Amino acid sequence: MTTIFPLNATQLPSLEQAGGKALALMQMTAAGMPVPPGLVQTVKFFAPWLDALKQSPAWEALGSGGEIGPAARALQALCNSLALTDTQKAELDQALIMFRAQHGGDLFAVRSSSPEEDLEGASFAGGYETTLGVRLEDLEAAIRHSFASSFDERVFVYKKEHGFRLDQPRIAVILQQQVDADAAGVAFSLNPLNNCYDEAVINANHGLGESVVAGEADPDLFVVDRLRGEIIETRSGAKQAVTRLNAEGGTIKSVTQPSPSALSQWERGLLPASPAGGGARGESAPETAITPAQALELTRLLEKVETYFQKPVDIEWALAGGKFFLLQARPITTYLPLPPEMITAPGQPKRLYANSTLIEQGLQEPLSVLGTDFLGHVLNKVGGPVAEGAIGLDGVTFTVGGGYYMNVSHALMMGMKNAALAPGSMGDLRVTEILDSIDMQQYTGGQLPAKLKALRGQMIFKMLPMVTGVLEAYFRPEHVLEKYQAALPEQNRRLETFAANGRSLQAQAVALTELLTFFYGGYGIPMILAGQAAQQRIRGLFKAEAAQVQDALINLGIALPGNKTTEMGEALYALAASPELKRYDNAADFLSALEQGSVAPDFASRWQNFLAEFGFRCPAEIDPATPRPYEDPARLFEQLKAMPVDDSRSFFDTARAKREAAYQMLYEIALKKGKNQARAFERYYKRWLTFGGYRETPKYYVIKVIDLFRRQALAIAQTFLAAGRLDSPEQIFDLTIADIDRATIDPALDLRALAAERSALIHKIRRSKLTARIIDSRGKIYYPPRKAAAEGEFSGVPISPGIVQGRVRVLHSASEKKLLPGEILVARATDPGWTPLFINAKGIILEIGGALQHGAVVAREYGIPCVSGLDDATSKLKDGQLVEVDGSNGVVRVLDWGL
Repeated sequence: MTTIFPLNATQLPSLEQAGGKALALMQMTAAGMPVPPGLVQTVKFFAPWLDALKQSPAWEALGSGGEIGPAARALQALCNSLALTDTQKAELDQALIMFRAQHGGDLFAVRSSSPEEDLEGASFAGGYETTLGVRLEDLEAAIRHSFASSFDERVFVYKKEHGFRLDQPRIAVILQQQVDADAAGVAFSLNPLNNCYDEAVINANHGLGESVVAGEADPDLFVVDRLRGEIIETRSGAKQAVTRLNAEGGTIKSVTQPSPSALSQWERGLLPASPAGGGARGESAPETAITPAQALELTRLLEKVETYFQKPVDIEWALAGGKFFLLQARPITTYLPLPPEMITAPGQPKRLYANSTLIEQGLQEPLSVLGTDFLGHVLNKVGGPVAEGAIGLDGVTFTVGGGYYMNVSHALMMGMKNAALAPGSMGDLRVTEILDSIDMQQYTGGQLPAKLKALRGQMIFKMLPMVTGVLEAYFRPEHVLEKYQAALPEQNRRLETFAANGRSLQAQAVALTELLTFFYGGYGIPMILAGQAAQQRIRGLFKAEAAQVQDALINLGIALPGNKTTEMGEALYALAASPELKRYDNAADFLSALEQGSVAPDFASRWQNFLAEFGFRCPAEIDPATPRPYEDPARLFEQLKAMPVDDSRSFFDTARAKREAAYQMLYEIALKKGKNQARAFERYYKRWLTFGGYRETPKYYVIKVIDLFRRQALAIAQTFLAAGRLDSPEQIFDLTIADIDRATIDPALDLRALAAERSALIHKIRRSKLTARIIDSRGKIYYPPRKAAAEGEFSGVPISPGIVQGRVRVLHSASEKKLLPGEILVARATDPGWTPLFINAKGIILEIGGALQHGAVVAREYGIPCVSGLDDATSKLKDGQLVEVDGSNGVVRVLDWGL
């Protein structure tokens, strides 16, 4: 049986045999792309070596679930003693004879190719070993080196993090004709720094690409506008290290040291690309390794690869003799995919979106499929008559792909400057900074959808009932509150007695969201807006003293009556402070006592009342897929035990006292202005006190409705589970409402396959680790404008977004010392050997390395905020310093200079 294939084989081996890297090279070769010729030793070729390793005690230790490191090191040590069998050697010799007769060449690049490598969900970036410039007589040692890398600890750690089995290592090895590169590097078919699908990014250095991939040098950077075929940014890197091919075998690494004046210009990105370029031997920085024309040529080749694989890709490339070669291609694993419905075609009018799931709810993870579907019903109801005409992809608000979004473009085209933002975003400085920095003209082209044109002319009439309700609440607050409280019991009864009654899930969704009308359009929104109007009038009264009374104005909103969130907090606090709770050390004893009736009746009653009234509130509560505290009371017990309480005085009593003190302070200031001013303040405060706390009420009932929907969905799931159609009740949240209703009447519908199909995109979004407040229809994520570094700050290159704080740990080598969980890793650069440290790192700071080098790729894949390009970071920062890493803006802030 053949276990070695040429890259130009007409019959391709399977992914399981060739691995992702080799199979991609074979596919590109068959498509006529410029891939250097080579051979693939498949997984079957190495079966004798694997069989030998499986007989060792280290193999048993690997599968025992114990510590990975010792077993991995023992297996790698055994690999060093492996030798090719007579059968292996004979097949390899024959394959090499045929290869050299056709292609010639005395030097090879020996690369790994794992079936688990270069996949869409996992890149294994830099996890396996490559040897360059290998002579024929050294091939066996290089092959053994790549094979042994599949047992490296960093590979096992990565597998564990991504859900791969540890006891099934598989490896294929590529023997490829070595390209004597004038220049080489990597390229992305989208911009990994801003996620833009219409921009390609190229990193380049002189010589072989090892220095770029390993992060040994700051490479040249080219950003290309793919639609216009233009280079929109060029930055000449310092290129501190260059790796060349040694004609006698192996490689030669040289280190350059540019002049300080030039280096500072390269770091600031001020020097343009040299028109000479082209990778001529012996050039010196700031000349770029390739010319702008070659960067555009490489972009066209990159686009061919993307078109072939039908997904964003990154490639490793080499330039030799004026010709580009493809050394590797793999799917990009770290970009944020947009739902197809949100994408506009290249060159067509673009749309700008605000991610309200993140802005308004603070949720970085996408919602479930069913949660997204039901949220569409909720949004259609809670916004009143205006929202009902503006929901959907052709509207202003829509749900798709695990979230709900606002179409900023459509809102602007309707003349609604800020209406496209969720109410909670209006005070988000980062959102407003982003929007203020964007040229909106590029997002307001094309035609406004027909239904929004019609809505624009009807808005005033549709809003009249709401305006009337707000005015009544503002001028007759006691009367409106009395009416609300009189009607509330009946509304609660309708919620508490809700039942399926044989209705489809779609009908139940409609009925449930209809119950929200009372809490939004009927009373909730008018009361909230009336309270906010009174708040604004109060602020107007003290406009002249704004700086002096700023804290007091904020404190007027503390612990307001009617606030459901405050009520929940008080109930939690009271339970946590109870002597009865303190009698129990663990949840099992407490719950057992509760079941047996040995808990004090008053406490047991308060416990049950809390679960009934607030037991459905939890993080990520807008998703019906999220488990609720009432379903797992043990977790609630642990939460209560962990709460710090002061028996002498309630936290909330203190809060109310602070509000009253703020009122007295402001009243005295108003009185000094005159009795009329004081009376006006009293009136406004009374309105604010009446309705200010109700800002949380509508959401409370939304979550209650979402929980009711969860219960109905899980009840249906149990019937599917009993029929063997689902693997778990929770799998129902991977289906849409229509899917579930269809399944109830079609027992042949394959729910498992449908759930996998529906949730595929959401899983991709979750794996990407990227989040975006503002994103456009071509995938471009907008971040707040970068600011010049202030005192105590270091400004670098944003690599992986996010903001975290932690204590610094400076490492000059991966094994120098331990990196504790939650610490900030500071290093000159990282190579694959550093991968295990990334598990503990809360943030990463690098001195050198481009956005596409190993450390950057893994930081993005793990979702770890990362900043690169900070000169002398390993000497300027010290262990124990508290810093803030802002990976979105490329800024590191020193919060204290040492312990």
